[in-house]
This record gives sequence, structure tokens and C-alpha cells, in this order.
Amino acid sequence: MIWVAYTLIAILFVAAADINQKISLTSKSNISSITNNFYCWGLIGLFALVLTLVLKLPFPVFTFSFLAKLLLLSIVYFFGGTLFYASFKSNSVSISSILGTISSVITTFLGIIFFSESTSPLKFFGSIIILTSIIFINFSKGARLDKYNILALLGGVCYGVAYTIDKSFVLNLNPIVYQSIISLSVAIFSLIVRPKLIISESKSISRLTARSIVMAASFFFFYQFFLFSAYKNGGEVGRIDVFNNSSIFVIFLLEFLILKDKSNLKKKIIASSLAVFGATLLTIAK
Repeated sequence: MIWVAYTLIAILFVAAADINQKISLTSKSNISSITNNFYCWGLIGLFALVLTLVLKLPFPVFTFSFLAKLLLLSIVYFFGGTLFYASFKSNSVSISSILGTISSVITTFLGIIFFSESTSPLKFFGSIIILTSIIFINFSKGARLDKYNILALLGGVCYGVAYTIDKSFVLNLNPIVYQSIISLSVAIFSLIVRPKLIISESKSISRLTARSIVMAASFFFFYQFFLFSAYKNGGEVGRIDVFNNSSIFVIFLLEFLILKDKSNLKKKIIASSLAVFGATLLTIAK
């Protein structure tokens, strides 16, 4: 199953990308998730476009239905990125990632509905385990569901929808060509929606923030390349997304080593173990 190998490689890149996103969003520049994502998506799109032109890869025919679906996906990714990465302002990356595993539940059910992907009691049990991990990391005695946790959850829901739409595109497109189209579309949509914010915050971006954004964009490019390649090689969108959630352990390790974040270690370990166990059940389900 070559899609498994592609997915495992993608996991390493997305973990590294998220850590760099955390650095850029909590630096002294204090930029918003909208500005951060505008530059990340824009850099990914430009890099993919250059590769597309150099390699002379064919572009698709831009029909009305293609453009309509592309606009919908751009909107979903815009809100997904804006909400999910805004949670990094307060949450640790690992907590946001655990909450973001709600995307696995979304992709599993949408994959069944739109791509006739396999159904199994294990899939539904795995979904329950993932939801349990989300509840566990969210609540303790006297705790409340704060706005940053809600942002991570809503971002995860958007990503679940976006990943499903991604597959419908990638099945008929080269992954690099698709990256150039979708990434530039999200960047342009971001600029249309919040031009003054992006222009204003761009003036205060520090060298550290700029470097983190460039590194995040680079890692995301390779993440998406291997992710989309997994789709093209027979991977189910639901299985691949839940497989991606094992990146929680990589993120947890990088967060501990690079960001020196030692908060809630016991809770994070238990919740991430539950999430990965649920993801494993979804992956092995027939």
C-alpha cells in the first residue's frame, strides 16, 4: 500500500509545519492567523506554480463547475486555517492538534457518503474514541470550553470538509498543479476578504516571523504533495486523515524539544494516545 508510505512521510512534514506556525503566530510581530495563512498559502502556491511551469505540467480546463468548487474550497480552507491557527495564540500545538482530530470524524463520514468508502463498526468505534480524547483534553473539574479550544474544533471541522473536496480534485490532477491552483486561490481569497489587515500587519513582520512563515510554507508544500499523492494512489480520504492524526506524537515531541512546552504533560500523553488509538482503528477498519 504505497499510499501508507506517502501518508507517513506527510505526517513528518505537517508536524514540522505546525511548529513553525506556532512560532510565527506567537512572535513579537503578533500577526493574525489570517495574515500568517495568506503568506503561507501564497508561498506554497508560487513555489508549486514555478514547478508546474518548469516541469511543463498540464493545467486543467477551468469550467464553471470547476471554478465554483474551487471557490467553495478556498472559502472552507480560509476559515479552517483562520480558526485553527488562531487557537495557537493560546493553546499549545499538541492540544490544538488533538482537538483538530475532529476532522477525522468528518472525513470518515463524508468519504462514505461521497466516495463510497468502506464502512465498518471499527470506523464508528474509532470515531467515538477520537471524540473521547477531545472531551478529555477539554474538560477537567471546574473547567470551561474556552474560545481557543472552540476555534481549534471549528477549524478541524472545516479541514475535514476541505480534505474531502481535495480528493475530488486530486483524483484527476497532478498534485503539484493542484497545489498551485488551490494555494494561490486561498491566498487571493484571504487578500480580498481582509486586505487592510494583511497590508497593515505586513509592515511589522520581524525576521524571525518571516523565517518561520517561509519554513512552514516549505514543509506544508511537501506535506500536501505527499498527502495528495496518497489520494491518487488509492488512499481513502477518511483513512488518510485519521492516519495524519498520528502526527500528534511528532508534534508533542517537537513541542517539548523545540518550544520547551512542558505543560499538562500527563493529560496530553493520555489524550494523544486515545486520539491515535482511535485513528488506528479507523485506519485498519475493513
